[in-house]
Amino acid sequence: MIVIVIRQTPPATSDQRLTRTSRCRFVVIFVMIGVAVLLLATRYARIMVVERPAGSAAVVGLLERGPILDRNGRILAIQTQLDTVWAWRPEIADAPGSARLLASILNQPVSRMEQMLSPSSGSVTIQRTISPAQSEAIRRAQEQGALVGIRLRLDYGRTYPERSGLGTLLGFVGADGRGLAGIEFEMDSWLQPDGRSRQFGDQVFLTIDLSVQHESYRLAERALEEHRAESVTLLTMDARSGDILGYVSVPAYDPNRFFEYADADRRNRLIADVYEPGSVFKVFSVAGMLQLGGIGPTTRFATTGLYRGTDPPIRDLANYGTIDTTGIIRLSSNVGAAIASESVDARSFYNMLRLFGFGQQTGVLVNGEEAGLLARPENWSGRTKPTIAIGQEVAVTAVQLVAAATPFANRGVLIKPNIIDKIVSPNGRVVRDYGRIPVREVLRPDVAELMLHAMEQAVVDGTARRLAFAGVRIGAKTGTAEKVDPSTGRYSTDAFIASTLAILPVDDPSLIVYMSIDHPKTGDFYGGRIVTPVLREYFDFLIPYLGVPVAGDTSLAHTGRIQVNPVSLPPLNDVVPDYTGLPKRTLLPLLDRNDIDVELSGFGWVVRQSPAPGSPVQSGMRLVLELE
Repeated sequence: MIVIVIRQTPPATSDQRLTRTSRCRFVVIFVMIGVAVLLLATRYARIMVVERPAGSAAVVGLLERGPILDRNGRILAIQTQLDTVWAWRPEIADAPGSARLLASILNQPVSRMEQMLSPSSGSVTIQRTISPAQSEAIRRAQEQGALVGIRLRLDYGRTYPERSGLGTLLGFVGADGRGLAGIEFEMDSWLQPDGRSRQFGDQVFLTIDLSVQHESYRLAERALEEHRAESVTLLTMDARSGDILGYVSVPAYDPNRFFEYADADRRNRLIADVYEPGSVFKVFSVAGMLQLGGIGPTTRFATTGLYRGTDPPIRDLANYGTIDTTGIIRLSSNVGAAIASESVDARSFYNMLRLFGFGQQTGVLVNGEEAGLLARPENWSGRTKPTIAIGQEVAVTAVQLVAAATPFANRGVLIKPNIIDKIVSPNGRVVRDYGRIPVREVLRPDVAELMLHAMEQAVVDGTARRLAFAGVRIGAKTGTAEKVDPSTGRYSTDAFIASTLAILPVDDPSLIVYMSIDHPKTGDFYGGRIVTPVLREYFDFLIPYLGVPVAGDTSLAHTGRIQVNPVSLPPLNDVVPDYTGLPKRTLLPLLDRNDIDVELSGFGWVVRQSPAPGSPVQSGMRLVLELE
């Protein structure tokens, strides 16, 4: 028998129902807050431990951006720990005085400091990653009771030891640790650690030789000042590999203080400035006509000083009379080049210049490269072909021009210009090696050789004769390009670009050098007069430094093995021997002598002694040996 007992619960009062509902709501809210806190904590841990975004001082310190080095391993850019100066403005009691003092320490305008330290609430960052000397100056001022409210905090920044010397090429890094220009931007994916698979970025070795860079920069800066020019460029390339050894453009900027410069001042002129090359271009136009068969080595051109096939006519500086193909290059004859252009059709001529790489990027690994200008033949006027032949109605970059000259040095083969030597991992393993990259055959070997001979004649007794170097065969082509006046759209009467392209040595080309002086304002403006003397001085350094063979110099061969004979201590018997030049290590046995008192003073090698060599030895005498 089953007994079912039914107990009736009295209905809940309204107060009881309200209490139960409130308790449920409290539990729900508590759980939601807990979940939110857990999510925030998880996200924070993920950011700090896993993601490590660039720009956070607490995070970046765990990572290190890879260095940039020259071909010999000398540092060009490296991550450093430097102070950032900031201010807690509510604490600043003497804003004008602090502004003046900070301006002098940081080399900043007083007005800028006054604006940043003006009465306000909160903090302000005054300057990131200041130099150690600036940090020390701020600390000294604070010890003396000045700069109240000014603070220093450790930050991670990028330092460029060469300062303006390579700023144009290296570029710079932003506050978030990412490359914003130059090599820093182009190679950012290699240099930047990702915080997951690696804590250190790779090392980027450039093809730049810092010694070559220093000398070319010195000469370029001097030329800029002497000729009061707008800019000067000087580019040095290994003719065989395409490696760029020197990359100079002045005026330059210091990437340590990139924020102080306008965009125009940070312009990478060697790849971004596009201009008419002038007569330097004749080596390419004449070589193209030779390759096409329009002219030959012995073709004669009756120049009268004036070419009337264009309006206005093309002129020479003088009437050179009848000249051959070499004479066009040797004398830089505009009329000769214009006459020669009649031997080829427009389409073939255009295609030939395209083979040299004009009108297209070279592919050098620096961001911002321009392609230059080379109009298609269907857009040419009646005067375009002869005008292009003399270096007008075509625009190039400096890197493009030097790359186009590589066929002359490589039996007709175009070589890609290269600025990156190799990528090396933090543990020293080469992960990528950049080398010589042949692009295409442009000229027959005999045409390349003929052009080198013509360029050499320009140095022997032509427009580039100031480049002559005893014992080294040099080929060169000078140029003087008229600049377009932007206000009129016509060629200026007083603004020019003087330039020279040189290849050496002619018998076994190893170097291509190009220099331009933009808008010199001191009278002379011809490339053969103001550029060639600078390059001649440059070669005084470059030829011996890079080991370019000089005829007449004695060449010594060595096996590479060196035998060093041990240095022995001369006996001290009846007379005092000559100890000059002996190292300290060799002299130590003298201290064991009981019959004389020996004193060794200094470090290094013996430079003075007392008594003098040849003095009689006496028991108990004092022998003093001074080392430096």
